[in-house]
Amino acid sequence: MKASSKSRRMSKPIVLDLFCGAGGMSLGFEMSGYQIGLGIDKDPWACQTHAHNFHGHCIQADITAIADPDAFVRDHGPEHVDVIIGGPPCQGFSRVGRGKIRSLKNDPTYIHDPRNQHYKEFIRFVEVIQPLYFVMENVPDMQFYTDGDGLLLEKAKRRLRELGYTVETMVLQSDHYGVPQTRRRLFVIGNRLGLAISTPGETHKGKAVTVWQAISDLPIVPHNHRQDEISYRPRRRLNGYQQLMRHGAGSVLYNHQTRWHNRQDLRAFAWLPEGGKYADLPKRYKRYRDDIFRDKYWKLDRDLPSWTIEAHIGKDTYRHIYPSRRGEPEPPRTISVREAARLQSFPDRFRFLGPFTKQFYQVGNAVPPLLAMAVARSILPGVKSGMPTCSD
Repeated sequence: MKASSKSRRMSKPIVLDLFCGAGGMSLGFEMSGYQIGLGIDKDPWACQTHAHNFHGHCIQADITAIADPDAFVRDHGPEHVDVIIGGPPCQGFSRVGRGKIRSLKNDPTYIHDPRNQHYKEFIRFVEVIQPLYFVMENVPDMQFYTDGDGLLLEKAKRRLRELGYTVETMVLQSDHYGVPQTRRRLFVIGNRLGLAISTPGETHKGKAVTVWQAISDLPIVPHNHRQDEISYRPRRRLNGYQQLMRHGAGSVLYNHQTRWHNRQDLRAFAWLPEGGKYADLPKRYKRYRDDIFRDKYWKLDRDLPSWTIEAHIGKDTYRHIYPSRRGEPEPPRTISVREAARLQSFPDRFRFLGPFTKQFYQVGNAVPPLLAMAVARSILPGVKSGMPTCSD
């Protein structure tokens, strides 16, 4: 995909976001000075959210069915692409240790799971479009997986190097970059400019943003609160993280919806101490075997960053119970969509669309924007060095 120098002079780097979801990666790059040229995802609700927040530049499509990536992008998006980003679906890469790799080699269910092949589609787009840089994100355990003929990640890196790219991989921890969550993600970064690739500098290692620093200003709502748009009246003076989250949001708060819970659950939530799990509950509150479902319930600790927010919160939020305390006004419940978004570092101006269960899924399936921003900033000088200038 080529474009005239005239069309590229003095412009922001143009980004194509594959498997874009709601747009966590897109937002991180946009906040770093890039322009989101196009997002592609087959989830209709995620596409609606992405289009709403990025001025309509999202196409609902199955990437595996796009025969000609170059023509598709030309028809639906920008004339050129400087950077391709994306997080191919990773549900097939469930947690496993190196010691189990051998047992997977002859497992046809694993080898042929289509979810484990989407990274090849990302590489196909890179091969055809030839961006200056690419950034592929996935779960850290991707680096341990094999298809019976070698480790998937090593094969992917080898193919990208054959295409002329310098390639590096790194595992980054979200709370080291200002995200109030201990989520770890794998990044595969490459460029065709022959430039060295460095790990983004950590800004918050040893001084993580906590759950309470992230959400304590939000209005108190009960369980089963389903009003998607309410007035924002802060409960306390905003700290630096909360100011960042409120920037550009005005006096409105979106997505502060919560799930309904029965009386037994609410009593269990109230009894649990912060950081407490299902196995800690008295017998009268238990409905499941605690030797199997030890962390079926898990109450957040307000003085620590959250554990990983996952796509599973689209089904339930029992593993992210609000850190209410006895004698304080916050009622027992699980976290709201907006609270989950705050823990993912989505600012309040970013609105999630669709049924609130789909909103939860979009939040949990996203890359934390502040983590994506750190990566985007680290490669920006290299991207700009490869773009034509006014004298070209």
